[in-house]
Amino acid sequence: MVNPYTENRKELNVNLGLPIAGFPLRVMRSFGSIGSFFFQYTIEKPVFFAWKILPVQLRSKISFFSWSCWLAFHRNTLGKSTALHPSLSHEYAALTTVMWGARLFPMTLSRMRFGLNQIECNFPPHKGLARRKIHEEGGRVKGIYVKSQPGDPDKSERKVLFWLFGGAFLSGDVEGNVGLAESVALRAGCDVFLADYRICPEHTIFDASEDVWACYSWLVQKSGLVSSGSQVSVLGISSGGGLACRLCQQVVSSGDRSLQPASSILLCPWVHYDWENLFPSLTENVIHDLVVTQSVYEYVVPLAETMAGGAENRLKVSPLGDPMEGVCPTFICASTHEVTYDEDKALHEKMKAAGVDVEFYTKEYLCHVFCLIPHLPESKECMERAARFMRVKWGSQEE
Repeated sequence: MVNPYTENRKELNVNLGLPIAGFPLRVMRSFGSIGSFFFQYTIEKPVFFAWKILPVQLRSKISFFSWSCWLAFHRNTLGKSTALHPSLSHEYAALTTVMWGARLFPMTLSRMRFGLNQIECNFPPHKGLARRKIHEEGGRVKGIYVKSQPGDPDKSERKVLFWLFGGAFLSGDVEGNVGLAESVALRAGCDVFLADYRICPEHTIFDASEDVWACYSWLVQKSGLVSSGSQVSVLGISSGGGLACRLCQQVVSSGDRSLQPASSILLCPWVHYDWENLFPSLTENVIHDLVVTQSVYEYVVPLAETMAGGAENRLKVSPLGDPMEGVCPTFICASTHEVTYDEDKALHEKMKAAGVDVEFYTKEYLCHVFCLIPHLPESKECMERAARFMRVKWGSQEE
């Protein structure tokens, strides 16, 4: 039987266009493992510490200056020769050359958590916005609330974006997402509440979902910030998209219509965790995905049973397996060549069959969560479409 992924890959410029698939790549990854071992047990912690103690605005300036220099050099030397497809931008080609090498080195929990925290280097917190830490109900409700909606609306007029960070349930945090969440909220014209939740492997996906429900219920029913869920839009990134999807299902199951959000925005959502029956895009597209590489796949998938809280939860843990009837209007974003594409397509089809008002925005040849990489022209259209979807469902913009 012909594997369509293998056939389609013949048309792609995999591995920077170099003839290193198979044995040469395995050799390179073996040497990468040796180098990684020495780095991990010698200077990794001091390097990470030294970088993190720098002010975030300085880290951001260093990152953007370095990127500008690299892009100019790459455009005038390698051009698009390293891109997965010639239709991609110079920016994506330059990003590919930088990020491709990550697949040569093993992934660890500390590296995942450090990397996801550093999103703030690409999206530093905006100046002039009021922020406050949320710690309610004995610590069950935690997060950061940012006032970014223009003017001073009362609780009946306020719009709030309920933000769920991503990180494969193993990493990610609200602190690293503040600037990114603010940038989306400013586009949509609303405040934003970044909900904190427990992560794995110290906890389970069910624990994370419980925290998300507690935070959302507090926001809508107890915070005094909004009058009903119709003033809230739920946004989740990758694994956070899975939590957002689960939250919307829980709202329907609760029977409380006052909790129903105006919309949900699922950015490359990871919604299927059955480790014995993974979708083909997750197993095949790691070969060229820049974010979920072979190294990330090899680290995360073996932890799936632990994240689910045991083998008995294999068929219970995925939101894709539950009914979609009654779920709020939903915007789904994915690349046709990323790891979660197949399950995102299945999610769209299931929602559509259930009568959900759903929009599925796709782009070709891009990596997982491409929409959140600020250097890419390809991401700007997607994020504007997502913000427009929120405004339309809130009634602040016409269709």
